[in-house]
Amino acid sequence: MDNLRDELLAVFDAEYRDHLRAIRGIVAAGCPDARAVAEIFRRVHYLKGAARAVELPVVEGVAHTLENRLSTLLAAGSLPDAADLKAITDTLDEIDLLMTSAPPDTDVVEDVSVQVDNPAYVQVPVARLDALASAVHDLMSVADRHERLWGQVMDLLADQRAVMHAPEHMRADPVAEFARMTRRLMAVGRERELMAGQIDRALLRLGEEVHAVTLVPAESVFGSLAAMARRIAREHGGPEAGVEVHMSGMGVQTERRVMQALRDPVIHLVRNAIVHGHETRAQRLKAGKSERLNITISVTLTGVRLQVAVSDDGRGPDLRAIAARAAGQGLVHADAPLDARQLLARVFEPGFSTRGQADSLAGRGVGLSVVAEAARALHGTVRMEQRQPAGTTVTLTVPVSQRQRTVLLVENAGQTLGLPGRVIRHLLRIRREEIRMLNGMPFGVVPHPPDGTRPEIAPPAEEELVALVPLHAFVGDEDAALPVRDGAVSVAVMEVDGVRCGFAVERMLDVRTLLVSDATAVGLDSELVPGIAWARDDQPVFVLSPDRLFARWRLRGNAGVVRFSDVDSAAPIVPVRHAPLVMVVDDSITTRTLQKTILQSHGYDVCLAVDGEEALALLQQSSRHVDVVVTDVEMPRMDGFGLLAAMQADPHLAGIPVVLMTSRDDGDDVRRGMEGGARAYLTKQKFDQGELIDTIRGLL
Repeated sequence: MDNLRDELLAVFDAEYRDHLRAIRGIVAAGCPDARAVAEIFRRVHYLKGAARAVELPVVEGVAHTLENRLSTLLAAGSLPDAADLKAITDTLDEIDLLMTSAPPDTDVVEDVSVQVDNPAYVQVPVARLDALASAVHDLMSVADRHERLWGQVMDLLADQRAVMHAPEHMRADPVAEFARMTRRLMAVGRERELMAGQIDRALLRLGEEVHAVTLVPAESVFGSLAAMARRIAREHGGPEAGVEVHMSGMGVQTERRVMQALRDPVIHLVRNAIVHGHETRAQRLKAGKSERLNITISVTLTGVRLQVAVSDDGRGPDLRAIAARAAGQGLVHADAPLDARQLLARVFEPGFSTRGQADSLAGRGVGLSVVAEAARALHGTVRMEQRQPAGTTVTLTVPVSQRQRTVLLVENAGQTLGLPGRVIRHLLRIRREEIRMLNGMPFGVVPHPPDGTRPEIAPPAEEELVALVPLHAFVGDEDAALPVRDGAVSVAVMEVDGVRCGFAVERMLDVRTLLVSDATAVGLDSELVPGIAWARDDQPVFVLSPDRLFARWRLRGNAGVVRFSDVDSAAPIVPVRHAPLVMVVDDSITTRTLQKTILQSHGYDVCLAVDGEEALALLQQSSRHVDVVVTDVEMPRMDGFGLLAAMQADPHLAGIPVVLMTSRDDGDDVRRGMEGGARAYLTKQKFDQGELIDTIRGLL
């Protein structure tokens, strides 16, 4: 019986959310006619019956009360007035609260206070099941082709044995026979190469479809927070206090456990926004704001990162109070010229609060530190920003998958290390002569500051210096020096808790999304290396913990972040010069690696993308200009022709030269590419690295 009730509760969870979503939409439209009233009545009636079926008497009673009120309206042929609409909204909020988080001071039946979220049951749209079945069919088709290819290989071997064992007088011309066998073998090789790409694409698609089955929309987790926010506002500001809650991106989907893990931190942020952003009605009207505090919960998906932002238009953070409190707790030096980014990172420290008194909702100095801990547990980050013209935004950024993580692969003393992409802010290649020595320590120039928001207590600065330390000093030899190759140092600038450091690596290899398992690396520090992944070449990737890396850097006496305003004005400032940046787009890691190696050996900087969709996102978001794009044509999600068309349609990207490099040498394809805006069309069958380099030089 328990299993049956669990199944019914899982079904009811989806049903009640659907009814509440539809009713809220009607109320938002003002419930304009009798048909709208009848539709609300119908849904409330069904909701009451469903609550009775799953033995939720409190929800049933709340729905029954609203049903009676709506029945009276229908009988009188009247439309709901403001009091009726408020009663409907309050009832929906109450049902939401009953189903998600019953307050401890209410007499709610225990069964109702349990959130209905049974992980044993997942709703999957029929279209998703069809797509999954199609992906399996594609993989089976490739498997059939593999069997046929293997049959051709066996036939070839049988023919070879027959020739070898044939009587002398029956043997064919050895040269002709060898040529015939060679042609057949080359045909098998071409078929195998084509099939390898098809297998990769089929497995990629199957993996994506299987992963999609585990996804849930943000609405299922955050949809009830509007009701909770209104209750918190009443508790904090009295019965007449109110808050307008806006939801954005509630259709975004990601893994259930990731979305659920973000619920409590987001509740903390909503509570914090209400308490710290509170202003009286008179204060808000004087500032030109609406009467009620506005809070927006927005969910966005960017690549493999999920962002949940909680914004308000309240008072905004008091930077002077934060600076004073941080100095009082010894978190910063009293005279340190900290900017807004660093100051606002301090509010996530344990025990940090600018409120003079604690209450039941905020001011105990644990709320935001709990948010930071939750972000770290999800291998993510959190940051606070000032909104313009007023208010605060706090953004949680986490991987969409807790097993899949985007990492920068680097080489370190023969080992492959993974630096989590979530904390990497810049990838730099700094010439030896451009390194600046300050107090005997090396620094490099970060060419573009991450944001222009600066508090009035900090002096202006146009560029930023970041300390340079060898990564090998923390994973290997403590006395390691900066690794210099070809007169330059490769640097990954990482940021943790508002502080940045440039870790110099021997060589940058690739940016990959890998499955990371929690495992102990033999011979390495398990705290510093908490996870291991495996690349396709069966080489282990030791994934570093950025928090532990920065903690050890601090213990060794880091130099902090120094700006030009802190440096002796007599010291020469050498401008940062970059080599031309070439983007290579190809779904084959072998092809990407080959082209990257060739280009880097000729002095070019290289960035990589696995298909057109990722390339377009990188082009639109990169702070550094890409000089040339070299792209394959046949790729999953978005092919090379699609990428070319998207770039031509974007005025900011249309001027970037595009080179199509593909195995498709048909005349129609060449014409399509050149007419679509490509500046060159190279074929892989006739690949010549000299031709590639000459083509890029000609375009530059």
